[in-house]
Amino acid sequence: MPEWLLRLKGEKFDLEDLPSLLRLPELSVTEDDGFYYLRSSEFDSLNSPGEVCERGRAFIKLINGAAKLYRDSFQGIAEDGVILVEDDGKRHHYFYLEETLRIRSKTNAKVTVVKSDGTEFEYPIDQPSHLESWLRLAQKQKVVADALHFYREDSWISLYKVYEIVKEDVGGGDQIANKGWATKSALNRFRHTAQSRAALGDYARHAVDKGKPPSQPMSFSEAKSLIRNVLMEWLITKHNP
Repeated sequence: MPEWLLRLKGEKFDLEDLPSLLRLPELSVTEDDGFYYLRSSEFDSLNSPGEVCERGRAFIKLINGAAKLYRDSFQGIAEDGVILVEDDGKRHHYFYLEETLRIRSKTNAKVTVVKSDGTEFEYPIDQPSHLESWLRLAQKQKVVADALHFYREDSWISLYKVYEIVKEDVGGGDQIANKGWATKSALNRFRHTAQSRAALGDYARHAVDKGKPPSQPMSFSEAKSLIRNVLMEWLITKHNP
């Protein structure tokens, strides 16, 4: 039976880890002669390269979000052509996009979760099964897919959207604090900063300030760390309800 493949492009640093990180029967990445390909059982029912590209892009959004959570330095991948492999091995390439690579240094794949009481622990995300479990959750639960989708964008507005998704899912911001995922003061400072154009300029969630800017605006790195911790804790509960 002919097989559809979606060729991937991105930094070698990111691509080379994916075959070991994503090995689900229904969704996997393989390497062949220096090129990386996304395989999916969902491609089997599709009839055109356009359909494969569209479905593949949806998968890539989820992969980028999950991989960025797995390793904060992950820069993202994209599609680089649709390929139809015939039964005799002949390949039909439907389009090609130029690949651009940069060099980055590697960092450890781990996340330190900080509880509201100040205690810390390292969430062991160095195992490939975690990336796969997040993607499976995303395919089953739209809220998880949405959270990973926005987390990959790496902006104040996208971080706030992740916060809103988690807040709505758990029953309010107070519940995030009650569960020990973040302190109320940190959440309030995050919200106040994110909504203040005086503090963030065009990066703010609102175009017009409705009150005074925060006395101590939260830095983007602080906000990212806060929301990453909240997102990680939330995913743990989604995986182990």
